[in-house]
Amino acid sequence: MGHLRDAWLISLLLGTLGAQSPWLAPAEQRDVNQIFSAYARKDSPGYVLGIIREGEFVFAKGYGQANLDDRVSITPETAFHLASVSKQFTAAAIALLILEGRLSLADPVSRYIPEAAKYGDGLRIEHLLYMTSGIREYSELPRKNGQPWMTFYYFTRDESIRTALEPAQLEFIPGTKWAYRNINYMLLTRIVEVVAHQPFATFMRERIFLPLRMLHSLVDDDTTEVIPNRATGYAPRSDPRLIKELADVGVKIHPGEGWARLVRVSPHFGGSGVFTTLNDLLLWDRNWYTGALAGLGFTELMNQRRVFEHPKDNDAFGLVHRKLFGHRMLDYSGGDTDASTYMARFPDDHLTIICLSNMPLGDAEGKARMVLDLLHVRGKL
Repeated sequence: MGHLRDAWLISLLLGTLGAQSPWLAPAEQRDVNQIFSAYARKDSPGYVLGIIREGEFVFAKGYGQANLDDRVSITPETAFHLASVSKQFTAAAIALLILEGRLSLADPVSRYIPEAAKYGDGLRIEHLLYMTSGIREYSELPRKNGQPWMTFYYFTRDESIRTALEPAQLEFIPGTKWAYRNINYMLLTRIVEVVAHQPFATFMRERIFLPLRMLHSLVDDDTTEVIPNRATGYAPRSDPRLIKELADVGVKIHPGEGWARLVRVSPHFGGSGVFTTLNDLLLWDRNWYTGALAGLGFTELMNQRRVFEHPKDNDAFGLVHRKLFGHRMLDYSGGDTDASTYMARFPDDHLTIICLSNMPLGDAEGKARMVLDLLHVRGKL
């Protein structure tokens, strides 16, 4: 009799739980789907969208194809190149070393990168992290081999660093101006390697990805590697922006309709280069609240702002502080040959939205903002 009573209670409990309304009502889910409906096809690249609330997905869905050659659909297990959303992972490596007392934001860059000694001790790690170093972007300087700085052409992080450090003087005194430059985060990866005595990709795997069980995440420092479930990049073949950009660097494509396949050939990293999945990013986001990786001090440091002599003061560790609908938000967007990406966290609401696309012209941030507008109208944010 007791077993029957227990079974009845379990049945009642399960029935009660099953009857609970989802955080997004069916009509709201249909509205979200409508935003991406044009790409929910077998002949189109697309997006994956994740909405995380209190450490769990309340929405996670792919639209379109990760690989048009083989008609592989996009799912939460598809591995996307994060492009500049990778910067928060590079910054996380620096944060770990700071928390361990192995380096400081006030350390001169020249302590770890002797080639920077000509710029003096006034160039510090903090200037790299907060985009105020005065170091010229490598892509604004000529390559020695005469080839373009484009991921269709092979170049490495180390070539980028050598090129950026060739000028005898900085463009401006560190801390006096703000300038968004990938080279700052490339240099941070070199500093991590000097301090940790191991390749940056290895450090990231051993110190961040494996501890958080992000088993489908990596730093792509070798573009010959196989990345399971990789999303291939695509752009509309007839798009004039694509045609012009490729023509400018000597890449010609056949005209017509359909999609042009875009491949990341250059294994540079730091400002980009992280490949991961929506499911792994759930684990990354959870850590912001649980402190599983290195305590809540890690989150505090990653969120830290810093004041310099220029007016921009909303940067954090590979993140930017903003407000949306009156709610605090930390976000970042990315774009590269093979991807458009966006991730925004609302820490007071324990809400995060992630939108990843294998279309560099896909405007993942714009799509995510449409979803956020919907959530706001429906009283979710």
